[in-house]
This record gives sequence, C-alpha cells and structure tokens, in this order.
Amino acid sequence: MTKKTLDPPKPRELDILEMPLSGLAAYWLSLKKIQDTRKGGKIIQEEQAATEEPYIRHLLDIVSSALPEEPVRRLALAKERALLRETGRKLELMSVALLSVARNENPRKTLVAMLSLFPFPPVKEAEVMEAAYQLPERIKRGEVDQAVIADIDHAARPEHLILRLLHYVLTARREGKAAVLPLLKNARSLFFTENWSLLSDGFDPHFMEKRLCAQKRHLLASARHKMRMATEMALGIRNKYAYEDIFRIARSYMVD
Repeated sequence: MTKKTLDPPKPRELDILEMPLSGLAAYWLSLKKIQDTRKGGKIIQEEQAATEEPYIRHLLDIVSSALPEEPVRRLALAKERALLRETGRKLELMSVALLSVARNENPRKTLVAMLSLFPFPPVKEAEVMEAAYQLPERIKRGEVDQAVIADIDHAARPEHLILRLLHYVLTARREGKAAVLPLLKNARSLFFTENWSLLSDGFDPHFMEKRLCAQKRHLLASARHKMRMATEMALGIRNKYAYEDIFRIARSYMVD
C-alpha cells in the first residue's frame, strides 16, 4: 500500500450525496447572483478551479465550453452515470464490511468479498491484508494517524477505502463492536456511521442487510435527482436566464 493511503483527507465544502437539495440549489443561485454582480468576469472558470466536488466541477467545465446544449446534456448524463456507479460501489464496500461484522465473518472473507466488487481489484489481497494487520502497531508508534485511517468517506479512492474498512473489521474482531465507536467521530460517511451505531446496538444481520440495501438505493436516487437539477440550473446560468427563472428551475425539483 502506498503512503497516499494514509495521507490526511482533503476538506469538502460540497457533497452531492449527503447535502440537501435546497443546499445545492442555493449554491447555483449564489453563483448566478455573483455572475450578475461581476458582469464580464470568469466566475464559472474560477469556481471550477476552486471546487473538488466531481459532478459540479464537470458541470462547470462543460457549461463554460463552446459545446452546443445537446452535447452538454449528454456529457452531464455520462458523468452522472459514472459517478453514481462508482459511489454505489463504495457504499456497497461499506455494506460488505458492516454485514461482515454483524455476521462475525472471517476478515479475509470480508476482503475477498470487497475485492469481488471490481472487475480488476485496485489492490492485491495479500498486500492490503498485511497492511491492515500492521496498522495497530504503526498507530502505536505514531507512524500512522488514527484519525486518518478511521476516516470512512465515499469520496475516498477505492484502495484507500478498502484498507480503512478492513481496519474497522479487524478492530471489531479483536476488541468488539463497541471498541470501534470512538473511531466513528473521524468517519465522514453518514451511511457508515449511522449503520455502525445500529450494528453496535445489536440489530440482527437480516435487518441490517435490508436497511443497507434500501438506504443505498434511496441515497443514489436522491443524488441522481440533485444532479439533474444541477444540470438544469447550470444550463440556465449558461443561457443567461434571469435569477427568478433559475429559482423556478430549482423549485420545480422540490416538493415544498
């Protein structure tokens, strides 16, 4: 495993998966307001350079290009599908780890199940297992920051996420589910932290499996809905719609 596996994660201001729909709408409305205030400025390009959120960065790139609207929509849809597929796989990695602990499975079986989610595994089984077993001693020696290795985040690279999840699985195996609870304060994924809390409270594996499957499905559907709204609002800004009309676009995607 490379050193980057243990590097501190970057802070995030935007996260389409977990942010509310209203928060994402407010982001695009504020961008429109700034654009109207700074006429002639390159606010879209500046914002693209500043944001780390992959779908928003992609949208800002394609709406600031010279491409006609139809290709822009196709490219937005392609990125949406790619990101949702990757995010779904990362949520599934978390689910495999959680259910493994619930069922008290062998950690190697957990790792094999996680690697099976990829057409070409991003890490070698022997390497990641050895690295995971070495982590407790490396943490004690101060070579690895516990807060970094405990950060479970759907934005993490797959190979980093696998190692971190395996660390949770092995800690629970050695010390029990309750011993993992202090680590959760470092995890940024609500999907993971909320379900681990249920797991530690003794919810049975069958219930956990049903909940994880349903929650994953709803999270991805919600993210898709937010991406579609973001696309329409970004195109509205590109087409120089009035602020009130872009607000109408946002309201069309909201129940209230």
